[in-house]
Amino acid sequence: MSGNLETQAFENREGAAKQPELDRMAVKISHLDRLLGLTGEIIISASNISILQRHLSTSSVNIDKNSLEMIKNVAMTTNRISSDLHHLVMDIRMVPIKETFLRFRRLVRDLAKKRGRQVDFEIVGEDTLVDKTVAEKLYEPLAHQIRNAVDHGLEDPLERKHVGKSPTGRLTLTAYKKEGFTYVSIADDGHGLNETRIRQVAAEKGFLPPAAAQAISSAECWNLIMQPGFSTASEATEISGRGVGMDVVKSTVESLGGEVIIDTKKGQGTNFTYKIPQLSAVNITDALIIRSGENYYAVPIGNVVATQSFTLSDINTAMEATESIIYLGSIVPLYDLRGLLTGAPLSDDEFKDYLPVIIIDSKNGRVALKVSEFIRPQKLVLIPLPEIFSVRGVAGTTILGGNQLGMVLDPFDLIAMSSGRVSDSESSFQKSSQVMESDEADIFSGAEPTSAAEGVPASPLAARPPEAMDESMAKEFFVEIQNILNEASEEIFQLEKDPENIRRVNTIFRYFHSIKGNFIMTGFANLGTFVHEVETVLDQMREKELKVEKEVIDLLLDTVKNLEQGIGEIRAGRGYEVNDPELLAELARYKRTESREKPVPDTADDGQFRLSPLGTILYFSKLITQGVTIYQSMFHIGPSFQETSVVGYLIIKRLALIGDLIDTIPSLDKIERGLGTDKIKVMFSSRHTLAEVNTFCEKQLKRFYHVLEYENMPVE
Repeated sequence: MSGNLETQAFENREGAAKQPELDRMAVKISHLDRLLGLTGEIIISASNISILQRHLSTSSVNIDKNSLEMIKNVAMTTNRISSDLHHLVMDIRMVPIKETFLRFRRLVRDLAKKRGRQVDFEIVGEDTLVDKTVAEKLYEPLAHQIRNAVDHGLEDPLERKHVGKSPTGRLTLTAYKKEGFTYVSIADDGHGLNETRIRQVAAEKGFLPPAAAQAISSAECWNLIMQPGFSTASEATEISGRGVGMDVVKSTVESLGGEVIIDTKKGQGTNFTYKIPQLSAVNITDALIIRSGENYYAVPIGNVVATQSFTLSDINTAMEATESIIYLGSIVPLYDLRGLLTGAPLSDDEFKDYLPVIIIDSKNGRVALKVSEFIRPQKLVLIPLPEIFSVRGVAGTTILGGNQLGMVLDPFDLIAMSSGRVSDSESSFQKSSQVMESDEADIFSGAEPTSAAEGVPASPLAARPPEAMDESMAKEFFVEIQNILNEASEEIFQLEKDPENIRRVNTIFRYFHSIKGNFIMTGFANLGTFVHEVETVLDQMREKELKVEKEVIDLLLDTVKNLEQGIGEIRAGRGYEVNDPELLAELARYKRTESREKPVPDTADDGQFRLSPLGTILYFSKLITQGVTIYQSMFHIGPSFQETSVVGYLIIKRLALIGDLIDTIPSLDKIERGLGTDKIKVMFSSRHTLAEVNTFCEKQLKRFYHVLEYENMPVE
């Protein structure tokens, strides 16, 4: 058995003893969407049962005590279940922000090279959990701020040295949670924002009168940089300086209900912090139900300051037009809710001795609203309005108690309406990302991409040979390639910090070996050949013929960048071939003449598993573990356009998804070196039944890897 496999198996066993067995699995988005929808329906049903229980308890109809008690218990149980399900669904949507943060490592590296900067990029709090929507929407704002930090914030190495700083600038990306908010910050130790220059530009470009530009506070001065078109750069670069972006950063963060906080010190650096409330999954929220005229509305509880009844004498009127009330010593403007939404205020007949008023606030202010009646608090599900509708002040619809339709109010927009401001609820980042996601999804959505040159449908996988798999089969392989590239990128960065770690080199080699196999399996032999050349470099590193130096790290990172670009081109329906002259020239430098080993008869490969001492320990530990079965499996691989060794390696990798590997014939080491044959044997342990293992082989291995025949035999 190969040393690599022994070590991996031993680590798996040791890890299992130290921590609970991982219980994660991939879930189809459509299934998750269905679960979220059912969660909403259960919450609505639970609310209806609670309303029925309250109605019956106050009804004049005679109902026996036992029946009332039963209904009360049902109401309590359904409320508890709906609440637990709500929190579970929220947890399902939570993902580590690490996946978003790690994408910036190469961006910082590339920008630093382009601008001649030396940058030490640090990530803190990468395990912070955020809603999946937040993680996706934060990428573009953070990418823009990182570009600004490298281009404008950090000084040139010579300039930094001249002012007594280290030539290497520091850029830190941080995430953490506090008091119901998620904080994400990007900080640099550059020269800080130039307050004098900002005030000057504000006056020169007409953002403020000269006197006002000098009179505003420092905090107000910093906020000027988030105005559309505002830029202090004397010239635009390909990275930044055109006066666009910071306004979109602000609007994107605000669309998540958050705000941007700026902290800067001259000569010491700048810190931009996003303060974002923790979002609720599937738009489930606690709200206060109110009535205004004949319509019912829901106001998110988080925006309700107070509900209070005022007499008409409590209303202050200025110039017979503007009304206000005094709340805790502060003046709060008062408006009619129906008047704001429809232009037809409530009549005076609605109000007798008192006036129901709800006070709401948001980050753009506070306002009091006249309503007809306060109903009750309720957990509800927000149903967003279709894009073809645009209703000011309304975020969406919901189902109230008794299956009654109601509207969910948008406090931010209502306050903007009361002051005559326009609220832009969707940022251009969101729009552009939606377009991008739509484009990337075309290859697998069933839509036929159209060639702009010819105006006819073009196959996204047109560059593949005719015998390659169809697009539906290719989907899983491209997703896997992208995931492996992400993992490989992080491993390369870690290797740069620990260049003597040969184990990490082996991990990176296996990643690229898997990538090569997937490209070949999907018919992109040219990319597979390119990755094979990179494997040659990694093999020299494994054999310690080549030192892990900056040039080699750059080569590997440039490889990842080109392969990711290739995935994007393939998904867009175009062929792709690596044509980066610098990268190809660098690869040629490390190329060595390879003598291809040929499979030779080996007494160790006579079809019998020969376990090492460590393998024997693993074998017997699995044999006595309750619920675990050891299988001996045989696979006969058919002739195809891909290398037999590559297919064998991928089959073993797939089997690792359903169990723990114990041994292979030929050994994994030989298979990695291209010495595999068309028949392989695998010994592995699994908690799956024989029927389940056979189903896996039928649906996965025969379908994707041209397995002609297989046999799985449990070890008694």
